[in-house]
Amino acid sequence: MRNWLTGILAAALIVSGVWGFSQYRMNQANRILLENDHQRSFYNLVDNVENLSVLTSKSIVSGSPQQNIRLLSDIWWQANFAQDNLAQLPLSHVTLTRTQKFLTQLGDYAYSLAKNTADGRPMNAKQTATLQDLHNQISRLSGDLIELQNEVVKNGVNWREVKNTSKEKLDKESTGYLDTNFQKMNEQINQYPTLIYDGPFSDHLETKNPKALTGKAITWEEAKKRARDFVDLRDRIDYVVADNGKSTAKASIPVYSVRISPRVPSLGEVIYVDVSQKGGHITMAMNSRSIGAATIGIDQALEKAKAFLAKTEYQSMVPTYSLRQENTLIVSFAYKENDVIVYPDLVKVSVAMDNGQVTGFESLGYLMQHHQRNLPEPKLTLEEARKKLNKVIKVDSERLTLIPLETGEEVLCYEFKGSYKSDNFLIYINALDGTEEQILQLLHTPGGTWTM
Repeated sequence: MRNWLTGILAAALIVSGVWGFSQYRMNQANRILLENDHQRSFYNLVDNVENLSVLTSKSIVSGSPQQNIRLLSDIWWQANFAQDNLAQLPLSHVTLTRTQKFLTQLGDYAYSLAKNTADGRPMNAKQTATLQDLHNQISRLSGDLIELQNEVVKNGVNWREVKNTSKEKLDKESTGYLDTNFQKMNEQINQYPTLIYDGPFSDHLETKNPKALTGKAITWEEAKKRARDFVDLRDRIDYVVADNGKSTAKASIPVYSVRISPRVPSLGEVIYVDVSQKGGHITMAMNSRSIGAATIGIDQALEKAKAFLAKTEYQSMVPTYSLRQENTLIVSFAYKENDVIVYPDLVKVSVAMDNGQVTGFESLGYLMQHHQRNLPEPKLTLEEARKKLNKVIKVDSERLTLIPLETGEEVLCYEFKGSYKSDNFLIYINALDGTEEQILQLLHTPGGTWTM
């Protein structure tokens, strides 16, 4: 009997030991994966900021409007990439606030200049001087990041320790050289005056209250459940949902940051989801996986985006334009009320073209702007509005839209899609008084259509 019991206990100990070792190996693999994610984000950030320094200098000296549109558009993209990579680093919110805001403003300022240039209004002396100031700032930031990169290469960095230190000492001075260096960069950027420009994220618009942020405050557990239910996960994979800290999204919406990862790291990707603390609305979702070679086309990817959005709280949305970035299709959707396309109420969905999985989502435009509107009836008929167009424009299509003005006001317009020679345009005629409110040039690329 004693030998039998001893055998049972020995077997149990062996099984327990094997299970414990398996759990240890799994935890180690998770830590290595997370370390690699942070390391990649850091080096990508260094590259993004260095590219921004080069692109801003090229834009200042460019004498070609067409070339400058490309350069300014590239600045916008690189600034967005830099923000995404910066957001993945386990640094305190206080450490990153001003740097994130600076990158947002740099990107949006470049975008507004690109729009002006495409409309036949190249940079004037004041705008060039502003871009020069931005170049000086981004170049200084690039130099600081390169120095920090050299220090990381020389001394190494444990991102897990940085993350733990940031959480414990949030809003306090960090003892880690990495967090401290980022704080110094943040303080240097904070010394510069606020950038003012007629763009969608300028400071006077950032102070708006989110109009669609409805509902009661939710808990961490509710946020995790909503994040898990929202994202497009692979079948037959066991995922772990964990908190990734509290933060504040663009447009000053407090969020819970949720991290979703496979229990076995090698079986899948890490997904980050931001859930608003008020109402539990998904503000952002991003899948970190690498995208393989495309196996589906733009039309199929668009259908995937539409099908995904139809299952969310964001209803009555129609696609307005799309852009292919390598093998990812980014689709913008606007809210449709009756027969009116409401452009301010915007969400974006990203679809991987290797398998049709939704890998990105953003709803800040919608949450900031969507509300119950009393849309006016048009005072001009479609025919009357069409007569306001220049006769050289060949009209292909028309529809009613609500568009935002640079003042923050919204105006009901007829949108005319037309062409002149080889160029395509969107022209907006005020449906109440016939004013030509806006002209956008459509730039067709292999990846999709830009509106400038």
